[in-house]
Amino acid sequence: MPTTIISEQADTLNPTPLPEIECNFQPWVENPYRLVSWWEMEKFSADEFFDIARSLTSMQGVFKDATGEFNATEPMQKWVTSHWLPNIETNCEKIGLAISAQLVAELLRYLISGVLRDKAKIAGHIEHITSTIKIEMSRTTFMHIPTGQANCYDQKELFGKDVNTKFPAIQFDVVEAGNCYATGRGTACIFHLMRIMETGVQEFGTKLGVALANEKNWQNILDEINKAIKALPKSPATVEMSQTAANLYAVKLAWRNEVMHPKDTYTLEEADNLIRQVRIFMQQLAKIV
Repeated sequence: MPTTIISEQADTLNPTPLPEIECNFQPWVENPYRLVSWWEMEKFSADEFFDIARSLTSMQGVFKDATGEFNATEPMQKWVTSHWLPNIETNCEKIGLAISAQLVAELLRYLISGVLRDKAKIAGHIEHITSTIKIEMSRTTFMHIPTGQANCYDQKELFGKDVNTKFPAIQFDVVEAGNCYATGRGTACIFHLMRIMETGVQEFGTKLGVALANEKNWQNILDEINKAIKALPKSPATVEMSQTAANLYAVKLAWRNEVMHPKDTYTLEEADNLIRQVRIFMQQLAKIV
């Protein structure tokens, strides 16, 4: 079942509105990994849904309790094949209701060819089309993402361009950390942040000549890094490294765990806090490696 993600927008958090989409299909089908605003969804589909409902209602009125045979030359019944059914088929195709569009096309062929004339049976086909449209519409789920979280979705530069350039290996986890946060999965977000930090700490240790490949205890990591920094001559570079070590300590506090692996579950608020701390650490690290 496809899931469409809808975001709120606010000038304070996302000053540049999402560009409007020009396409022949639903924007969430045309580009499934792009955030679709509620306005775009409504603007795209409202007219089509209205036309479908209006045409179905009109035909249901014509064939309600009707008896006898369909007469394509009678003015009101002529509208069935010349306007209502073609409009429903076109609009169903536009909004991705493929099965419904196919059923409408078949009914239209039956009526034009004269294969189907019984009005009661035609009414049955119309009811079947109506039910199928409802079923198809129910198969697409829309997920609402609050504004503050939506800004992190599919964000390739969640920690900035410099971090991307210096640490290309973490790109997958950067995007996934943002996606997990955006969709409310705090613990999954922490998992990806942990993988980012493992890379960052290893790079930091390499820069200082400290072997941290098998070390998972935060305090041991900090002790080794601080020891290596104290052995360096005083210089602007040493100050930068001290600041980076301080940021690493801030991550340790945010994690609230002595070991590098996080606890069993994390709230979204905790994930938000850790994203901020990891971003600061990785941005500072990018300056010195």
